[in-house]
Amino acid sequence: MRTVYLDNNATTRLRPEALQAMTPYMTELYGNPSSLHVFGSQVGRGLDSAREQVAALIGARSADIVFT
Repeated sequence: MRTVYLDNNATTRLRPEALQAMTPYMTELYGNPSSLHVFGSQVGRGLDSAREQVAALIGARSADIVFT
């Protein structure tokens, strides 16, 4: 039997591509991206890269992308 989940308001399964992209930040690079130390700045660079990718995808400026 095939399962169909319709309550995406509560949670949604990650696409495999999203999970692969996020795994380093959930397991190894989990520092505060606003920190000035090396551990945080690595995460900050990843966050900046993600912001640029989203902006390019939707035709926006990266400065206009805010993650919450």
